[in-house]
Amino acid sequence: MFDKVTRNASIYIFYILVSSILTAILNIIHSQLIHAEITTINFIMPTVAGCIFGVLLAEIKLLNRQLNSIATTDQLTQTFNRMQFDNFLEAEIDRVNRYGQPFTLIFMDIDHFKNVNDQYGHHTGDIVLSSIAQLIKSNNRTADIFARYGGEEFVILSPSSQLENGTQHAERLRKIIEQHHFNKLNNITCSFGVAEYNKDTKDSDSILIRADRALYRAKEGGRNRVEQEQKPVQ
Repeated sequence: MFDKVTRNASIYIFYILVSSILTAILNIIHSQLIHAEITTINFIMPTVAGCIFGVLLAEIKLLNRQLNSIATTDQLTQTFNRMQFDNFLEAEIDRVNRYGQPFTLIFMDIDHFKNVNDQYGHHTGDIVLSSIAQLIKSNNRTADIFARYGGEEFVILSPSSQLENGTQHAERLRKIIEQHHFNKLNNITCSFGVAEYNKDTKDSDSILIRADRALYRAKEGGRNRVEQEQKPVQ
């Protein structure tokens, strides 16, 4: 929160200073061209107008940032939303088709999340969602793309990784969540499904379906577990 306030204040200061300086310089040049005397009034008034213009520019800049955040970010968990994730997925598929190096997709779902909402209320459910999102973000690689895919389901795109790498990463995350203390709640667990995309896979729907099926098997198998996609027998 403090960082956000500091960043916003810096934007205001930057635009106000730039606008004021440019207005003052233009005022001086204009006065020289028409051979007018630079008085306190005719110097200060345009500078004040420059300050006001700088404030308006800063407001527009911050509004654009806010609109971009709303369009690409899940506001509760501060992760990417599904629409933005789909954009990243298509870009990553294009990269793999061009240059090789597979990637893995990890679907994860909070086990028995409805019980949390029913027993403790939706506010507590929101806290759980936010807490798990922070746990995942802090334990992902820098290159990983993490998004809330819908409800209590999240997805991780892990570039330049194979199925075994993705499975190991999912298992590590599963243990971190299982061992985390969620205040008055009992332990929260998650189920994971992992699939790999390589050049032999032709579209995004295929890997989404395979990862989702693996997640379904994890939940059917007792939850709080990681399942890989089932590759066809050669």
